[in-house]
Amino acid sequence: MTGPDPAGDVVRQAAQDAVQALLRHPWDDPRGSNEPREVTARLAHHHGGAAMLGLAEELAVDLAEAFTAPAAVEHVDPLVLADRWFHDHPPPSFDPAPPASPVVDQDG
Repeated sequence: MTGPDPAGDVVRQAAQDAVQALLRHPWDDPRGSNEPREVTARLAHHHGGAAMLGLAEELAVDLAEAFTAPAAVEHVDPLVLADRWFHDHPPPSFDPAPPASPVVDQDG
């Protein structure tokens, strides 16, 4: 059995804070991105780069766990489901530029 892990506790709390901040606001509300940014900035300032790596790993684990149950229901790999979820919109299509109109010499 291992002893207490204060650094791990800090990272786990930051991950929870970031997710809660994100979920507290509608998807198009700027506060939904500003608050998690504040959480990560505070973590980086007080605990450094190693804590940021830990946060990324913690969030990746949480995300993988979140996709496990729906993937089981759909009988697909969780990574396949996550990829579909993140790429559910087709790439934007742009109309080709209209042909340039010929330049007419008005002098003659």
